[in-house]
Amino acid sequence: MASTNVIKRRLLVLGGSGYVGQAVCRAALQSSAFDVVRSLSRSGAPTSSSMGGLSRVEWAKGDVFDTPALSDVMSNDIDIVISVIGAFGSNEYMQRICGDATIDAVRVARDIGGKGRITAFGFVSSAQVYDGSLALCLPPAAPMYGYFQGKRRAEEELLKSFPNNHVILRPGFVYGARNVGGRTIPLQYVGGPIDYVGRNLGPISSLLQMVPFVGKELSSMVPVESVANAMIGSVRKVADGDNDGKGIIMDAEMIRSC
Repeated sequence: MASTNVIKRRLLVLGGSGYVGQAVCRAALQSSAFDVVRSLSRSGAPTSSSMGGLSRVEWAKGDVFDTPALSDVMSNDIDIVISVIGAFGSNEYMQRICGDATIDAVRVARDIGGKGRITAFGFVSSAQVYDGSLALCLPPAAPMYGYFQGKRRAEEELLKSFPNNHVILRPGFVYGARNVGGRTIPLQYVGGPIDYVGRNLGPISSLLQMVPFVGKELSSMVPVESVANAMIGSVRKVADGDNDGKGIIMDAEMIRSC
């Protein structure tokens, strides 16, 4: 009887100690598809109170803008990279964290990938990044301009550098239990009901979805577990060549279906 060889992948999650990052690391471990699950973030390992199911993650502390250090942690046996880096603040700060951080990582991965190493690169973007989005037409001084433009620029760099090996998820508000300072904030009790109103009340939901900007957010809320599972399943598919040699872009509806 012939044996079946299962390829074990080696994953690096940029921003893995954060809310969405921890969920991605947990989904990766639960998939049993990875020999290595490594996280790089400025804080290193999360607090012990939020470490449930993450004891096998390799926690690295470092700055994604430190190119030599990033290259080192990425090139050391890694073949799939996922960026969940993001933050809120001034527009300049959001451009840097939501855009430049992932752009720099994509370029480092591209150079390593040119040697046949990086087989897939995943990125958690925003539901507001799409052709015709009003969010992308905000004036530079408007709140959240830096967030959306940063995500857009990161998408563009990823599509250019990994035209056939990208995974881009575009969720809206991501909800679930979130640990902050040792306390659990049940975001699902906020996001879940709003998600229901935005999608499941028939004509009322349809009217709400027609409201510029707000309607897109109401229809794009996604549980954090769905984001994590969609990302892990998609990068595995792309890395294994099971998507006809094409990259993957998923909106909220597609993410929820995973």
